[in-house]
Amino acid sequence: MLSYQVDAAVRSGMLRILLQEFEPEPWPVSLVHAGHGLLPVKLRAFLDFAAPRLKERLARLE
Repeated sequence: MLSYQVDAAVRSGMLRILLQEFEPEPWPVSLVHAGHGLLPVKLRAFLDFAAPRLKERLARLE
């Protein structure tokens, strides 16, 4: 499973990470769009919503 999928369970103690030394390095995450013309309102709303939350969650995993 991906770390963000079990983050809450690990923090609460319901799950524990085994074989942590074999975990791969984290991958960078990017939010990408075509950038042609005006940005659709729904996409802008999603980016404004997702970017800070994703950044915060990834920072907690470091």
